[in-house]
Amino acid sequence: MSKRGWLVERAGVWACVAVAMAVPAAQAQTREQIDWCYKGAQFPADRVIEGCTAVIEAGRISGKDLATPYYVRCEIYRRRKRDYQQALRDCDAAIRLDPRNAKAFNNRGIVYRDLRDWDRALADLNEAIPLDPKFSFAFNNRGNVYLDTKDYDRAIADFSTAIRLDRRYANAFYNRGLAYEAKGDAARARADFSQAVKLR
Repeated sequence: MSKRGWLVERAGVWACVAVAMAVPAAQAQTREQIDWCYKGAQFPADRVIEGCTAVIEAGRISGKDLATPYYVRCEIYRRRKRDYQQALRDCDAAIRLDPRNAKAFNNRGIVYRDLRDWDRALADLNEAIPLDPKFSFAFNNRGNVYLDTKDYDRAIADFSTAIRLDRRYANAFYNRGLAYEAKGDAARARADFSQAVKLR
C-alpha cells in the first residue's frame, strides 16, 4: 500500500472513531431533553419547554405520540409562564394530532378558564370527561368552571365525583368546601376544608 493510501485509510478509521465517540454524547443529550419534557414537574419551566421543543423538532415521533410533548408544553406555558396564547397553540396542535386525548382537552379547558372564557372551557372539559371517565382532574376543573359561574350544585357534583375517583385529592375537597360555603352550608364547608388540610 502506498503511503498516500495508508494515510487515507487511517484518516477514514479516525473519522469513524470520531463519529462513534460523538454518537453517545448526542444520545445522552437527547435522553436528557426527553426527561425534561416527560418528567416536567421535576424541572424548571424553561428546561421543560426546551426539552419538549427538542422532542417535537427532532421528527422522531408522529401522530398520537407527538401530541404528548405539545400538551405538556401547553401546560407549562399556561401554569408557569402565563403565556396563554402559546399554550392554546400547543393544545390545539395536540388535539389535531390526537382528537381523543383527554389531557389535551383538559389542559386547553383550563387555559380558557384562565382567560375567563367559560363556554369554551366547559366545551373542552365536556370533551375530556367522556374520553376518560376516571380522569379526576377533569371533573375538578369542570367543577371550578361551575364554581366560577355560580352553578354551585353542578360544581359540588363534579367535585364529589373527583373525590370518589381519588379520595386523597385535597384540591377537590377544598373546592367543594368553597361551593358549600357559597351555598351557605357552613358545616359541610368546614368538614371539606378540614379534610383538605389533613391531606395536604
